[in-house]
Amino acid sequence: MSTTSWSRLKTFTRKLTIYSLVLLAAYALFILLLPGRFVSDVYFAFIPFFYLVTLLTKLILARQQARSSQAFANGFILTTIIRFMLYVAVLLIYSFSFPDDAIPFIITFFVFYFMYSMIEVSHLYHNLKK
Repeated sequence: MSTTSWSRLKTFTRKLTIYSLVLLAAYALFILLLPGRFVSDVYFAFIPFFYLVTLLTKLILARQQARSSQAFANGFILTTIIRFMLYVAVLLIYSFSFPDDAIPFIITFFVFYFMYSMIEVSHLYHNLKK
């Protein structure tokens, strides 16, 4: 990877870390204010899970982008499909394994999915404009 790609990856990692810390603070406040039945039993795992998946995806796409635009497009499609299958598998396995916690888990999962998708799309949009 070129120095520009590494620089962009470092910038993205820094922004993602700050974004995750802000989400952690907001989520901690959310947990304190809402009754326990609205909070999933695995509340502590959401942010690290999405942080790692997002970072790994960005690393893969940065490597593909350094190769060619065609490789980036193929990598983007492939990582999107794999992430989708991973997310569905996590939702199904957890929901069937712990049906009492399924609704809070699914709602929280989709909230974090949406929040992390926003930062990814924003970063992708700004990089593709350049």
